[in-house]
Amino acid sequence: MRILHLIIIVLTQVESFHDCVQPRSVNRLPSGRRSDVNLAPPSGCNGGLCVGMRGGPHEGGASSYPAGNSSVGFTYVHSTMSVPNYPKKQDGITYFLWTDVFMGDESFGRMNQFVPQLLLGNVLSGSTGPPDYNPTYSTIDSYFFGAHYFFELFDVTVNDTVAKAAYGPLYPTSPGETLYTSFDQSIGSPGEGPVWTLTMGVVGDSSRISTLVVNKPYMGLGVDWPIPSSRWDELNYTNICINACYEIYGGIDSDHLPSSGGNYDIIIGRGRNSTFPWIGQWDQDEGKDSCFSSTIAEENNSFEQHVFWNISTQ
Repeated sequence: MRILHLIIIVLTQVESFHDCVQPRSVNRLPSGRRSDVNLAPPSGCNGGLCVGMRGGPHEGGASSYPAGNSSVGFTYVHSTMSVPNYPKKQDGITYFLWTDVFMGDESFGRMNQFVPQLLLGNVLSGSTGPPDYNPTYSTIDSYFFGAHYFFELFDVTVNDTVAKAAYGPLYPTSPGETLYTSFDQSIGSPGEGPVWTLTMGVVGDSSRISTLVVNKPYMGLGVDWPIPSSRWDELNYTNICINACYEIYGGIDSDHLPSSGGNYDIIIGRGRNSTFPWIGQWDQDEGKDSCFSSTIAEENNSFEQHVFWNISTQ
């Protein structure tokens, strides 16, 4: 059986890269919404839009930053986003509004996305937790947010890719509030490799902080694979890519879209001894026919880079 599993890994590992990988996944949507990703948007209008580094995965390139290590210091990503006004109509909508960090895969892994997010509508909103980490879905009619790790695995028992999820606690938020998201690495236990901590909260309110600690890739489900994956310092996790998105489904007209825009400040910090160059050009890399308009500005110094993304309704 081990030989069979090794053969399967070799034959199915075409999606496992050292470069960042973010394939579009229908599994983030409830089963009844999964056909929506293939629907043509209304003429001249597309509900969602994203910003990312020039030449990144959304543009078919390999631009990324090194994740860092204990010797040169870890790269971190911190961001803030304003909570937009509610849409006039909520029937049939799915909102995921987020900043994410994603990376490559190992072995049976097929997607690796740290994506704390703001939620509204019919959404992936939870997890069964250990040992299976299956995603759970619900319909919510007011904004909630939570730290979230979405990943996919190739399941040899069904010969298909399956979705998995881990979630921190969900908290309510309201239009006009500012949310912060952070992705931080720290030194793990001896022999265990680094640890990622994902945090999402409301600026100025210490009572609403969602935290998810991710000690191992795929929440440890890869430890016993024929070719194991058990540490974040394995080769395919040493590059990270960064995006922010209004990932919206069911935004069929302006009434089903947020009735205001929003502002992001994405902050990337280098480790104390890191010298990798900043990518100075960031693009709106999805949503060319969006019902929103956006502007992007970038600035940096020796230690940090800021990407300012301002979204306006048209």
